[in-house]
Formats: sequence, structure tokens, C-alpha cells
Amino acid sequence: MIATAILLILSISSVFSVNNLVVKEKEIEILQGEQAVVQFQIRNHSSVPLNKTLIFLSQTPYLTHPEVILLDAWTSNVTIQAELPVAGAIVEALNCTEDGALVCPLDLKEAYTRVTVIRSHWLAALIQIVGWTYFAAWSVSFYPQIYLNFKRKSVVGLNFDFLSLNLVGFGAYAIFNLLMYSNSHVKQIYAIENPRSPPPVLLNDVVFAVHAFLACLVTILQCVFYERDNQSVSSKCIALIIALLSFGFLSVVATVLNKISILAFVTSLSYIKMAVTCCKYFPQAYFNYSRRSTVGWSIGNILLDFTGGSLDILQMVLQAINVDDWSAFYANPVKFGLGFVSIFFDIIFMIQHYVLYPDAQVPHNTYHGVDNPEPDPIVRDAEQQGSGDTDSMESTDPIIVHD
Repeated sequence: MIATAILLILSISSVFSVNNLVVKEKEIEILQGEQAVVQFQIRNHSSVPLNKTLIFLSQTPYLTHPEVILLDAWTSNVTIQAELPVAGAIVEALNCTEDGALVCPLDLKEAYTRVTVIRSHWLAALIQIVGWTYFAAWSVSFYPQIYLNFKRKSVVGLNFDFLSLNLVGFGAYAIFNLLMYSNSHVKQIYAIENPRSPPPVLLNDVVFAVHAFLACLVTILQCVFYERDNQSVSSKCIALIIALLSFGFLSVVATVLNKISILAFVTSLSYIKMAVTCCKYFPQAYFNYSRRSTVGWSIGNILLDFTGGSLDILQMVLQAINVDDWSAFYANPVKFGLGFVSIFFDIIFMIQHYVLYPDAQVPHNTYHGVDNPEPDPIVRDAEQQGSGDTDSMESTDPIIVHD
């Protein structure tokens, strides 16, 4: 209740306060060696003239600009020279004075901008292309498995532990992104705890997470209606899911009892996603090993996931080069580590599919009609001979399936 009251007071005060010094453009990108103009202006100004107010600006070695600016007709333009590559350098009004007064007559909370100095516009464009490409690859990666299940009318070969953990992980991730993007209280608390920081979640993050959860849900429905043999969720996986859900429930209770903030609760959901990512691949890898086969496990899913993960890391490298800042790799080791885990298991799955078990035989008539571009000659001859037998309409020999 106390936190909610504080946020309400801050919201009301920001709306009705006067003489707010603001910068409209919160994000500016400048090529190294070039200049950009930033405009400071007074919003909701009072009738008292403030044209003799001096504004003192922060300094950074990456940028060159005046230390003090003078307001003229409620505004002041500042020319910023980009000296060295940097990501998100803050240029802000630190203080102000009017005719030597000791008290600043302006509200300076919104008087800042984040400046990124890049080495190349072409590299910046490439970063955007790579970003949208890995977003598309990850988004589409769910469909090869769904299509394979539909074509076979069977989910035999798809490990239910992997699928269950995936549903829990993306469910938590979707709630995390939805709250971080749309909940005003969460965003206000984040702004208080992380001043001058850009929004941590964008619209494409929300779309991806919700889409991934729905794709997992569709796959689970396929497991209900299609043939699944004797497959089921293991007791170990059930125990892990109960532990993860219990952690989330306890976080909800702690939030309701005001033991933690709603932002802390939202952050706890990201921990669930991280735990799932670290665990979910093991069941499917061991399942393929125990069956000596990857039939039923779509390699298209793996190839797209590998593409998305690789391009994600490539984008981090390109961004680091363009702004001469490699802190993303060691300041946020969780993101890099989870991406590395995914790529590591994708390589294992590709080795299983193309090297260890490339010609796995599945004696099951349900798989008839699945694309098999390179059938085994013995099986092909047997099928051709069997096609001329009027007493039997199908071959009893196993059919080889290449996903």
C-alpha cells in the first residue's frame, strides 16, 4: 500500500507540476565525428519569465558540448559533438540557477537524453537486419514440429518432459514481458530503481513470448489427440514443474503481503524461464539417445533455433564493435550463458540426427507418406514387390523416416 501511494503521488505531481525542463528525444544516435542538436525546453511553464536561467550539464569524455547553457524563450539548443564510440551516454541537466539564486526553479527529472555514438551507419543497419532475422527464425522455429506431428498424426519421438518444461518456461516469460511492457506500476518502480535506463521490454519481446507460449500449447493439444504410444511426463519433470510453480506462487504471496515489490515478482518470473532453459534440453537429448533415433523430433526446429541463437550472439558482437563496448558479455552473463546453452544442445541434436542416427528405422505404418527423399534400396525394392501383391495393400517392412 505504501509503495502504491508513493507511486500515485509521484504520478500526480509529475502531471500538475510546472516549469519542467525536458528533452523530447530520449534516444539519439550519432556517427563518430559528427554532431547532433538537442533541444532543452520548459514544459508547463509559469508566468514568471525564466529566460535568464543557467543550466549546468553533465560531462563525459565521449561527447563534447557546453558545460552551461542559457534558456532563451523557454528553450535552449545544445550542439553535441561525438568524439568516441559509446552506448547510452547520458547528457543531463544537473542543476540550474536564476540570477544567482541558490534554489533551482526548474524540475529536472526529465531533462536528459541517452546518446549512442556509433562507428558506422552500415554496421548499425546490419545490426537491425540481423536482429529481425533471428527474431523471425526463433518465431518460426515452433512450426516444423507442429507440421511434422500433423503430417504423421503422431507425436512419438517428441519428449513430453521437454514440451512440458517449454510450456512452463514460455508461460512465465510471456507474463514477465506483458507486465514489464504494459503494467504502469511495474514500469514506474523500474524507472525509480533504474533511473535514466531504457525500457527493458519492447513490443516485439511481448509478441515473441506470447506466440511461443501459444505454439507450445498447440503442440500439447496435438499430444492429446495424436498417437503418443506409451509416452508420458516423467515423475522427475513433474517434481521440477511443481517446484517452479511453487516458487512463482510464493512470489505472488510475498507480493500480496508487501514483502517484495511487484517488480521483484515480475523478475522472479524471469528466473523460472532461466531455470527451464537450463533443464529442458536434457530429456529430449537422452530420449533420442535411448531410442537411437531422432524420428519424430523435427530437425527443422533445431536448425531454426540454432540460426536464431547464433544470430543473437552475432548481433551482440556487432553492437559491441560498433560502440566499442563489450560489457554486454560480462555484465549480463545470464543472457549470453543461456544463449550458449541453447546453441550447445542444438549442436548435439544435429550430431544425433545427421551423424549418429541418420538411418533410424521405424516399423510403423502410421508414418506412411512422410517425405523420404533417400529411402533404403532394400526397403524400396520390398515395397515395389509388395505393391503387386493383391493379397496385401501395404508392405510389412519398416519404413525409414527422415525428419
